[in-house]
Amino acid sequence: MRTVVVGCGAWGTTLAHLMATKAERVSLICHDAAIIDEINSTHTLAKLLPPFPLIHPNVMPKPMSALSSEIKQAELVFIVVASSFYRQILTEVLKDLPPKAILLSATKGMETQTNRSVLEIATEVLPSTVMNERFVVLSGPNLATEIFLGLPAATVLACQNIEVAKVVQSAMSSTAFRAYVSTDIVGVEYGGILKNIIAIAAGILDAKKLGSNAKSALLVRGMAEMRRYALHEGAKDETLYGLSGFGDLITTCLGPQSRNYSVGFRLGQGESLQTILENSVAVAEGINACLVVSQRSAEMGIAMPITQAVAAVLTQQLSIDKAIEALMTRELKEED
Repeated sequence: MRTVVVGCGAWGTTLAHLMATKAERVSLICHDAAIIDEINSTHTLAKLLPPFPLIHPNVMPKPMSALSSEIKQAELVFIVVASSFYRQILTEVLKDLPPKAILLSATKGMETQTNRSVLEIATEVLPSTVMNERFVVLSGPNLATEIFLGLPAATVLACQNIEVAKVVQSAMSSTAFRAYVSTDIVGVEYGGILKNIIAIAAGILDAKKLGSNAKSALLVRGMAEMRRYALHEGAKDETLYGLSGFGDLITTCLGPQSRNYSVGFRLGQGESLQTILENSVAVAEGINACLVVSQRSAEMGIAMPITQAVAAVLTQQLSIDKAIEALMTRELKEED
């Protein structure tokens, strides 16, 4: 399939690299001229991805000025940009999207200006014909570096039209990358968003050396929060316990390859959020997601104590030690 990937961070470049192993040409739309020059001259993206192996030579980096012409020729378009740019880019892509082209969203985040998830943004921007027939959500336990290196991984592709999901499944799957299909776009999307919040908490926990018992409790109780919120939004239970829910949660909470975990770890070591953001190359979507979900869950009456505690730490309303104490001294209850 003639593929265009919009977004040249680690994940976007990895997806372009993955698709290029089965296609003669994959256009990678970049906002940064320095990234285009680096890929063209060295076939690497050293700041975000390991320099070896090289980015596949069939990946063709293009500037944002080429977006319109590239989209007009596309059969499959990946949107892999930060959530803060998602609405703008989706609107631009829609202008030139061919009538039969498939649109695939690989962004996991929330728009802080409107408190909307990227799925809600897509619903607002895209015609129902695109949303119902040609809009696919990709999410799973997918660390970009490992996939770029060719290590085995699996993901989930969700579309209301299962046959379209199967088309993308065939286009993406290989001996090292296995895609499953689903019709639960809500569950797949919110699994990818919510696990990033718990990953920040996991990084804090490990930096504070609170132990394996605490880590296990965090994952299980974090999953309970994810489930409450996502089910309220219309997700299916089985999706949340699959690759794009619990699977993604485990991977994202394991260690420093996760940018959200890394933010939490640095917070736990005493760095300020401002310093972390100023010295980060990649976007940690869990920060904005936590602030939005914390507010929305409180308004909807959904119990999310871990999310609330992480939000209080991020906004400096509570110290880390006080936030942990607040979680451990909540009213005693039955497990749910």
